[in-house]
Amino acid sequence: MKFFSDEIRNRVRDDALAMEDRGNLAPDVLEYIYDQGLFKLLVPEQFGGHMTTLPKATEIYEEASFIEGNFGWLIGICSGGGFITKLLPERVYREKFSDREAVISGSGYPSGTARSVDGGYVVNGEWKYCSGSSFATLFTVNAMIEHEDGKDAEMRTFVFERDQVELLGDWNATGMKATNSQTIRVKDAFVPEDRALLFSMEATLYDEPFYSYPFLQFAKVQFAAVALGIGQHFLEECKKLAEKQKQEWEKGEKYAFTLEKIQQAEIDLHKARTQFYEVVNYSWNAHVSGEHFTDEQLSEISIVCEDAASESLRAAQSVFPYLGITAVLEDNLVNKTWRDLQTACQHGLIVSFR
Repeated sequence: MKFFSDEIRNRVRDDALAMEDRGNLAPDVLEYIYDQGLFKLLVPEQFGGHMTTLPKATEIYEEASFIEGNFGWLIGICSGGGFITKLLPERVYREKFSDREAVISGSGYPSGTARSVDGGYVVNGEWKYCSGSSFATLFTVNAMIEHEDGKDAEMRTFVFERDQVELLGDWNATGMKATNSQTIRVKDAFVPEDRALLFSMEATLYDEPFYSYPFLQFAKVQFAAVALGIGQHFLEECKKLAEKQKQEWEKGEKYAFTLEKIQQAEIDLHKARTQFYEVVNYSWNAHVSGEHFTDEQLSEISIVCEDAASESLRAAQSVFPYLGITAVLEDNLVNKTWRDLQTACQHGLIVSFR
């Protein structure tokens, strides 16, 4: 299914190299995302969201990433932040998340500390890799609550206002440069009790199937969809380069050889994509019908996501060495898309250690 028009596809791709220099999506592209509610795919309709299904969200993430990797990553990870809002009381939800430009950035790593005070907590810490931090209106992070009575520290998810957060501007990755995934810092930030969330997979204040789907598997599905989209875009750019160089490459056997490599990579990636969606769709249908996942079923979802990402990388690498010196120059889409794919697939949730 096609969710994005040719007009927005061309608009985003025409800006692809410039966005690397800026480190951000173009303002008009961000406005498009707001207008379409793409950051609110997992927000209940009563709060201005779409509350889509997992298969539909996955297809949107993949297609957006096929258009351009940073575009897809930000739609995926910023809409995925809506999963955390399942624990926000309705009053807080309406107050903080009903605006059309409301966006969550943050980190799941508990690299901060909190201490209890009257009415809430005071939090300190730094959290790396907060994608979308330049335009986020809220930040969610995990921190450990330290108890003075000697009790073991416990983890909570804290929701910060934008003006409580300092952006460190340290995102200097090889690819995905426009995701603005920089470190954030808070110093003695007060968080009221109703924004200090005890996150669990099962707990939710809203009766939405998405909110009870296993969070780890959802995250893996999301990142795998991004990898598949970028991988397919890379192969498309390879074909464009081959056609551009056809006259020169046909002087030897390079054109036919490279085209065969691209075609085989497309076949292999299509197979991995098909297997991925079979498992994703089956798991969602089982979930909404009330089935409880076994450990084996959860493992199957994880494995198919890791395989989709690793096949995206393998397919790209099977072609890249044959593209000539042009492919290592950063001012072209072949190189940019390749770097974006390498960077996206470094995420630990889709790296296979099998």
